[in-house]
Amino acid sequence: MRALLAWLCLVLLLGGCAARPAPAPLETDIALAGLPLDWWRGFRDPALERLVDLALEDNLDLAIAAQRIREQRAVRRQAAGALLPSLYATGRHEKARNGDGHDEAYFYGLDLAWELDLFGRLRALSRAADAGLQAAAADYQALRVSLIGEVASTYLQYRLALQQERIAERAADSQAEIARITRIRFDQGTASGFDVERFDAQVAITRAAVPRAREQAAAARYALAYLLNREQTEIDALLGDNARLPQQPEDEQLLALFELPASSLRGRADVRAAELRMRAADQALDAARALRYPQLTLGALVGVEQGVSVPAWSLGGQVLQPLFDFGRIRGEIEASDARREQAWLSYQATLIQALRETRSAIAAYLQGLERQRLLDNAVRSSANAIELARRQYEAGTVSLIEVLDAERTQFDTQLDQVQASTDVALRWVEIYRTLGLAPPTESNAPIEH
Repeated sequence: MRALLAWLCLVLLLGGCAARPAPAPLETDIALAGLPLDWWRGFRDPALERLVDLALEDNLDLAIAAQRIREQRAVRRQAAGALLPSLYATGRHEKARNGDGHDEAYFYGLDLAWELDLFGRLRALSRAADAGLQAAAADYQALRVSLIGEVASTYLQYRLALQQERIAERAADSQAEIARITRIRFDQGTASGFDVERFDAQVAITRAAVPRAREQAAAARYALAYLLNREQTEIDALLGDNARLPQQPEDEQLLALFELPASSLRGRADVRAAELRMRAADQALDAARALRYPQLTLGALVGVEQGVSVPAWSLGGQVLQPLFDFGRIRGEIEASDARREQAWLSYQATLIQALRETRSAIAAYLQGLERQRLLDNAVRSSANAIELARRQYEAGTVSLIEVLDAERTQFDTQLDQVQASTDVALRWVEIYRTLGLAPPTESNAPIEH
């Protein structure tokens, strides 16, 4: 008995030495340290802030991701529990009849079984489960980042549609006034029927932009209701009828990120998840390799047996050494190795994709600022041009064609200008989405070991 206990302590000591240290946590990159995590508040729009808060509370995809974390926590508990002994209540009762009468036997007691992790298979599975749990938490954070970006982008698209509707209505009203004057002149014989028809056609074309803008606004409203998992009436009450675009935020620090190194994006949630899955695959490979070595299980049984005045007990051990399994273990090792290589390649691809997205978003933001500046100037010039064209038309120095062209140019320029302003805001949102910035939550906090 003493020899068995001494041997058991030696096995436990050697097994403990095989444990690997936990990977060092990621440090915050200095290039991203000064950027706000609640970046959407830079728009200074209470409706947008409320929409984001509600989306983080009730989005269905986030709820599903939270259940995945719960599932992975259970998987980790299972893997950790395999390292400890298992204790069962056991019982056996037999009754038989023979030539001398009835024969009855029973045994009631406790049965303990413990697989000693001599070669680290169970510890590797436990570490793999732990990495899987952290990867699920990183997936949750990545989904939060994506959700915030989608809510902000949809809200901006809604405001853009309202702006386009108002521009089309104002332009159509202005063109209808000129069409009315042209019809009066036609009745007086100073304008042709061709001029009347051309202006009527232009008014109809301009008004046709109104239902298209309303369709886009409705689609954005319905999308927000889905993202927030709320009734449409509640969403409409939050949105109101304010057609003004949110205040455009500015952040000089973003422009310095154009040459951001790929290593700075290791902390992005989806990149972190890919890295953790790579580590989980590595641990799963270690567990598969450990199948080639012996598995030792200790057992103990104690209980009450019929006809015995003192408790009956027994101690035992079982060693299983694979000898010939028709390639099952070798196949498991090869499959685990392939899964590890897939996880490594997936991690590399995710990191490169993150870098491409970030640099593309910053480049698009810079070009969008330049386009917005030029279109702001174009809007001012087109407003002056149409005012001059109307005056000269009334004075008889230009024809109706020049007025019609000026009206059409102003309408198109105003639409382009409001689209350019929205594009700048959308690309600003995209930069923060690609950087993966969002406030942390309890669901994606570091996992306790």
